[in-house]
Amino acid sequence: MTWKATRALVTGGTRGIGEQLVRELVQRCLRVTATGTSEASVREASARLPQVHWEVLDQGDADSRAAFAGRVARADFDLVIHNAGIQQLRDWTAPDAAVDFDTEREMQINFVGPVELTRLLLPQLARQKQAAIVFVTSGLALAPKKSSPVYCASKAALRSFAKSLRAQLQNEGLPVRVIEALPPIVDTDMTRGRGRGKISAQAAARQILTGIDAGRQEIDVGATRLLRLIQRISPALAGRIMIKR
Repeated sequence: MTWKATRALVTGGTRGIGEQLVRELVQRCLRVTATGTSEASVREASARLPQVHWEVLDQGDADSRAAFAGRVARADFDLVIHNAGIQQLRDWTAPDAAVDFDTEREMQINFVGPVELTRLLLPQLARQKQAAIVFVTSGLALAPKKSSPVYCASKAALRSFAKSLRAQLQNEGLPVRVIEALPPIVDTDMTRGRGRGKISAQAAARQILTGIDAGRQEIDVGATRLLRLIQRISPALAGRIMIKR
């Protein structure tokens, strides 16, 4: 990909991996658009990164997605990175499991949102000489853990969607690459206070962009490379290791 000519969109760009992706892309791109869920988060991000065009997008809300797509209809993106996501730790055996968590919103943000946004943006991506859609899933799309069933399911669903979409675009000969990035646990606000051996958001972002530049269809970030190796040797062992987390 020719970074200097790239017009990039990063969802969930106000913090974590998304913010680091935006920072790295600013150094490579002529134009970067990024989104945050609220006016407040976008205002704060804009103060840190005024070079970026910031937009409010609640990826879990259909009206917000449609309004956003209308506002950027002429943006001519050639790189879209679906990064926005949430993770809720929940114990489904607990009496209050159905009260304290919002299953529908987690699925809307993590799966329905990027799928529907892809549908809305695909026509402009298909007009480019070359374009790429990057779905940031997770190593948990390969093997789930017990502590966040819905999150794991949403990432596995997004991984499956990416594979099917890639096949459709290739079958039609459209110049749009579909890439999946699979980070491990990353040191962000979402993972604060839990997990060990976390990599930095900056390291994750740099590995993702390096993988895009190298033309990879699947980018195993950090410890996901080890998980993939274990899975090739013994899928059952990989499952047993991950499910305990």
